[in-house]
Amino acid sequence: MVTLPNAAIVESRAKLIIGLVGDYSLDTRGEIPKLYEQFFAIRDGIKHRVSDVLYGISMGAKPDGSFRYGVGIEVEEAEDLPEGACEMHLVEGEYVVFSQRTPIAELPERFDAVFAEWLPQSDFAQREGAVFECYPDDDSPEDGKMLYEIWVPVAPK
Repeated sequence: MVTLPNAAIVESRAKLIIGLVGDYSLDTRGEIPKLYEQFFAIRDGIKHRVSDVLYGISMGAKPDGSFRYGVGIEVEEAEDLPEGACEMHLVEGEYVVFSQRTPIAELPERFDAVFAEWLPQSDFAQREGAVFECYPDDDSPEDGKMLYEIWVPVAPK
């Protein structure tokens, strides 16, 4: 069993993300790092950046475990996109946020714990909108660990 950090409920504005998207399943999600490598090859060609904070976005989850996953950065407007890049939209509203610093290999099990353990026991239900990871600037890096946040759009039950 995974011990999640304390959850924070935050209000977020809508965000426009530009990046790359692929199709995955629970069996193939281990291939997502390749999408990040492809994204880093085009990142410098993305205009109108808000910051260099990286987003990993899970969209369109289906009962069979398949989903779309995108990686990108926030922009003010989508203009002259690099080849293969697309727009992704993060909706405004309430999110539950889990900020943590772990080996990145632990991300899938922590992600699963949010949905299998925390959410069913909480006073919240997932609402419409993409679930995402945010990789903020890290001013206190630790060897072998990465700072990341898991964001889930929620509404009171």
